[in-house]
Amino acid sequence: MLSFISTLCRQNKYFLVGLCFGIFVSFILTPMLENGCLFNEISQKIPRDHLSHSRTLNSDSNKPGDEYEPRINIAGKPKKAQKTPNLLNRPRYYSTELGIREKLFISILSSQHDVSIRGVALNKTIAHLVDKVMFFIDAPGTRKLNISMPGGIVGFTDTRQILKPFHMLKYITDNYLDEFDFFFLIKDTTYIKAHRLYEVVQGISVSEDVHAGNGKKDEHTSYCSLDAGLLLSNSVMRKVMPSLDWCVKNAFSDSDDDNLGRCILHATSIPCQDSVQGNTLSSYMLEKDFSMEDGMQKLITDNKFDSALTVYPIKEQNTFYRLHAYFSKVALVHNKQDIAVLRNSLVNMSTLTPGGKTSVSWPIGNPPGNIASSRFDVVRWDYFTETEIYLQSDFSTVKKLEGADKADIQYIVNATVKKVEADWGAHLQYRRLINGYRRFDPSRGMDYRLDLAFRDTTTGREVHKRLEICKPLGRVEVVPMPYVTENVRVNLVLPVEAEYKTETITFMENYAKICMEKRDKTFLMLVLLYDPSLPGKGTKDDVFLPVKEMALSLSDRFKKDGSKIAWVSIKIPSSYNEPSLEFAVSDLVVRKFSPESLILMCKSNMNLRQDYLNRVRMNTISGWQVFSPIPFTEYHPDIVYGTTNPHSKELEIDKTIGHFDSRDFSHIAFHAHDYTAGY
Repeated sequence: MLSFISTLCRQNKYFLVGLCFGIFVSFILTPMLENGCLFNEISQKIPRDHLSHSRTLNSDSNKPGDEYEPRINIAGKPKKAQKTPNLLNRPRYYSTELGIREKLFISILSSQHDVSIRGVALNKTIAHLVDKVMFFIDAPGTRKLNISMPGGIVGFTDTRQILKPFHMLKYITDNYLDEFDFFFLIKDTTYIKAHRLYEVVQGISVSEDVHAGNGKKDEHTSYCSLDAGLLLSNSVMRKVMPSLDWCVKNAFSDSDDDNLGRCILHATSIPCQDSVQGNTLSSYMLEKDFSMEDGMQKLITDNKFDSALTVYPIKEQNTFYRLHAYFSKVALVHNKQDIAVLRNSLVNMSTLTPGGKTSVSWPIGNPPGNIASSRFDVVRWDYFTETEIYLQSDFSTVKKLEGADKADIQYIVNATVKKVEADWGAHLQYRRLINGYRRFDPSRGMDYRLDLAFRDTTTGREVHKRLEICKPLGRVEVVPMPYVTENVRVNLVLPVEAEYKTETITFMENYAKICMEKRDKTFLMLVLLYDPSLPGKGTKDDVFLPVKEMALSLSDRFKKDGSKIAWVSIKIPSSYNEPSLEFAVSDLVVRKFSPESLILMCKSNMNLRQDYLNRVRMNTISGWQVFSPIPFTEYHPDIVYGTTNPHSKELEIDKTIGHFDSRDFSHIAFHAHDYTAGY
């Protein structure tokens, strides 16, 4: 065995010597590699401009001058982003981001004296028919107007009448150029048929340059009259904007028509046209001595007067109202004629449809109403008489007719009786309402079915007739509301009686977790209601002493954050009723806050949440709206909970646990000045 080992060692002696030498060298170089000495030496020997990002190993890498020799590049590490990403700032409204503009802006040149006379008449006759109306007047002094316009009044301190149209253009291009497609410029001595003007504007393409009007002095001039009205598109206004300085310098004429027309012609090279895309902008000029009493009959027979978009000049305020009444009546007659034509065409075309004439709904052109897919979708009919209504809701069997319901039913009955007398003759005299049914269908409107009793005067017999009436839904309009945010301080007012002091302490603990710890913009005021039979404030036996100590403790704890809990003490009389006490508390508390403060009345047994406070902020609008949410009220715990169904930490919204109490009005939010103003 030994001879075999010695023979093997002699044959591999070079290998064993190399192995031992390698182990010895590794023991020497390992500490140097851990301290980085070797890498420092290598990096010092290699020039910086030869460094590269790659580190490629090769079996021949130890050869000097080898192009694959490993190199370490630590310059410029870590790399920084060459471009900083731009944050996308979204606009407040989607219409701004998409470039959606409103259709028509009417600007009216007036004066400080006339805006309260003719301006008011113009505003009442056109403001509800167009998108925006604004008046431009001269305001050299500090005199304040006693009127307010929804659109607004802009005053210019420059009293030079020749420059007033250019001041108006400058203001419009600076503030409203991105919001409207068309601008109609006019003076306050002109009546505008606003509904017809809006129809004309809707039929014009927004991509076309529009410089249109009427009232030219002669056929050779390119300027239209500002009294007759001047319609400019958004693109034309953009071309006029950089040329306003030139327009002011070249305003040498006494006529606003010439100065303004010259300005637009210079900026756009487009002369004034009296028609655009087949739509004619016609006007009618009244005589100087025109009188409504004497001249109206003559105007009615003039076709140019009926087709005119504007009528001028008008000096009297009542003339605006009388013209508006006449044109509104004419438009109503035309609308009824158009409706009759459309209904006849629907009936005639129904013969070509699969259902034939039986498929035509009544009234013709109105939706047929809801078709119930299951018994849960059936729209219920409510039965009523002349004095009562039955089963109006799931919680009432019979209710006395009063208020809006009574007025509505009386109106329907009276209109139906007039219709019967007109269709069947005056020999039928109305006696009474036998039966009445009504149903509200959200897709159609209000439907009525009436059984009426009449007396036939020719025979003396009583005649019964059943009629069906429909009040279709009108055009849905969006009510504009002021913009509100969630960055408003909510002042919580909590009335506290002695028997609920334990609940109040629990409420304050929850309030501290929800609001004070999260630094929410809230303030809590406790209204301590002292009973005359209990120890009063300032004594050792103060019944509300634990509540006060808790309030002081929380106020000191969150003093650095600006959170505070205050209280006010009220001594109530020995005998009182609940509603009068609530109003008395509100009257005293409102005085403690500023007029713009948002006040929320609450109860000690409520479960306060952050989203509820945000809903209060968003739904309580100063001067517009108060907010009275319907609370979800828990049933008595002894009935709801038990051994198999324990009480959870948070109240669940479930019909087996509670219900929405629509008769609880104790939770209400309002602004202080709305309360004092009696809204």
